[in-house]
Amino acid sequence: MIDINRRSFLFGSAAATVLAGCATNKVGLRPVGPGEAHNVAFIGFGIQARFLLSEFLKYGDKPEYNCRVVAICDCDKTRREDGAKRVNDHYRDMKCRAVADFRDILRDPSVDMVCIATPDHWHAYMSVEAMKHGKDVYCEKPLTFSPDEAKKVWAAQEKYGRVFQTGSMQRSWPVFRTAVMVVRNGFIGDVKYVDANYGKGGEKLGGPSHPVRFFDDPKNAAKEGAPNPDVDWDMWLGPAKWRPYSDQLAPRGVHGFYPMFWRFDDDIGTGYNGDWGAHHLDIAQWGMDMDRSGPYRIIRSDEPYSTNLYHGGRRQFGMKMMFRSRTGDIELYHGPFGTWGTVFYGTDGIVAVNRGKIAVWQGTGLVVPNPDIRRQIAEGTFMKDKIVASSIGKDYGTDAVDKKDNALDSALKKLTDEYKLGTAPVQLYNSPNQIENFLACALSRKPTISPAETGGRSSILCQLCNMSYVYDTGFDWDPVKCEFANGTGVGLSLGRDRYRNGWDVIV
Repeated sequence: MIDINRRSFLFGSAAATVLAGCATNKVGLRPVGPGEAHNVAFIGFGIQARFLLSEFLKYGDKPEYNCRVVAICDCDKTRREDGAKRVNDHYRDMKCRAVADFRDILRDPSVDMVCIATPDHWHAYMSVEAMKHGKDVYCEKPLTFSPDEAKKVWAAQEKYGRVFQTGSMQRSWPVFRTAVMVVRNGFIGDVKYVDANYGKGGEKLGGPSHPVRFFDDPKNAAKEGAPNPDVDWDMWLGPAKWRPYSDQLAPRGVHGFYPMFWRFDDDIGTGYNGDWGAHHLDIAQWGMDMDRSGPYRIIRSDEPYSTNLYHGGRRQFGMKMMFRSRTGDIELYHGPFGTWGTVFYGTDGIVAVNRGKIAVWQGTGLVVPNPDIRRQIAEGTFMKDKIVASSIGKDYGTDAVDKKDNALDSALKKLTDEYKLGTAPVQLYNSPNQIENFLACALSRKPTISPAETGGRSSILCQLCNMSYVYDTGFDWDPVKCEFANGTGVGLSLGRDRYRNGWDVIV
């Protein structure tokens, strides 16, 4: 087997695009009889999993995929039973099982694919063990909790030959593909700066994770920590350090909100870096052609320290990452949430993109971003005479489904026609939908749009951001070995110090 770090160094992006799927061609799905479906099981069934389930049911019902959801696993009894009922109501039978222990799913030879939608701290272990047991894997982003885990997940895909999809769904949206097509084909010149904007600087939900807290409000500790007989709390914690039960970490029952308490916990999630950062940093990585590389230096933020009690004094934005490209260095800046999720500044233009939004300027020369420039771009007042096409986002709601007018479609068509993107030299993977792409690739054994290394490297970007804020430091980074370089990073860890109860990730 080729060493994954040496392979990443040797293969350029064009070769990598062709060869990315080699690891998925070793072993196909189990043979099925005429009319028999391939079986999918869910591990983790919170609000995000409910969205994913609707997609798996919709596309799995298509005859070309013929996949059936057969089990819903969650360590919360209420949620797994709710999930199984949703599936059984869809199929109008009682064949879907509610499973308490995910290991029962992995040991079941009739399960062909798993969809993992747990908190971040479980992703790597479950993904690796599923591939060991011959399952193809769809895993939510951020793919892993640490850089060490990221390397292990993509090594496991290489070793066990499974199809893998990271839930970086923006890669399957036309607005982001169009933006990256304009960038990667050089229509704005050579990229020199990139902004990735997410989090809310100075507010309770910022960029980095927070120091571990047992309860959201200590005055409500008795209520938040009241026993919950429906959840296996030891299983919920898994590899994370033990702490008392908290319904802020594991909300009771079937809830209708995204639980942010665990996402901002140092031992379980990675803050907004691993939430929205996993989306916008992923698009930045794609646009820079860094799916098989990474930064060489992390620069500490010089923004003011947060005075919010929950932040532990951590800065909330302003760190930078430096990348080496064929045309020179690229500086990536983490800014607070705004109009644009990702902005590329080239030597002769700018591309800004977000959900339902896109704007392209050309003929600007190199624009060095500063607060005033960023404000003008966000307001749409920057160099109006240089705008090729733009949409302020009236086309779609946050789920990119609730269509309101054709502003975005018109902008995308104009950019496609203006730059002849259909015949441009660089052609990017065109996926119609993240889940549909996974199901199609599971059957064809071709690579998905976001295989394990792609998702792993995006996850590493999130974690490098987090480390810089948590430890208030900068350091050098080896993008080939994915480890600290030049004697820096002393005292920092690339993985957990200890995996509780033996839940170590072993490839």
